[in-house]
Amino acid sequence: MKSLNMHSEADQALPLRASDSLALPHLPEPAKPRLYGYRDCLDGTAPAPKDALGKAVFGILMGGGMVTFMTTFNGLRHTGLDFLASSHWLYPVVFSIAMGMRLLYANRAVDAVAPRLIFPHLTGVARTAAMSALNVSFMAPVMAVFTALLLKGPDNLVANAWGELPFVMAVAILVNLLVVGPAVRLLYHNVIMPATGARLVQATQRFATTWAGIFTG
Repeated sequence: MKSLNMHSEADQALPLRASDSLALPHLPEPAKPRLYGYRDCLDGTAPAPKDALGKAVFGILMGGGMVTFMTTFNGLRHTGLDFLASSHWLYPVVFSIAMGMRLLYANRAVDAVAPRLIFPHLTGVARTAAMSALNVSFMAPVMAVFTALLLKGPDNLVANAWGELPFVMAVAILVNLLVVGPAVRLLYHNVIMPATGARLVQATQRFATTWAGIFTG
């Protein structure tokens, strides 16, 4: 019995040989994240995120991009180049209004309409264009009123806002579809997700392990 125990301990002390490693299972290498292009953003191959955190990040980026382009566009139209020198305060104000509108009603309205009227009937670029038009249609009328109020004051507010609404909406749809939408999708999928995805997974695993230990003792 003693000799058997000595052999067992010796076997345990032997180093792992190269041939032994062949019997060990090999974990698959993690897949490299796909890099999307501009066309992928137009035809829907690069999708909008579905998780809560991703939707929040995506929404903030989209809101910031649209506010930057449209506020600059409207400011230059109404006040000329002086707008760039004297109206920086307008950007955070308009951004706060836009984010409040999305939280109050626009997100829910889009989520209610799109699955019924757009998703079952359209695909590819047509679906992306329709979603841009849908988002702008819920935001532009109210944003036009606030923008006219901030840039021109309360005099003839309704006439100033609604008289320019068709033109402003057409520009906003094109900016959303061709500029801001693709830029945000490329930034989200090609930069943000590859940089943060692994760290988020690791943090989630540590968090879950810690709380599992607490609750299971």
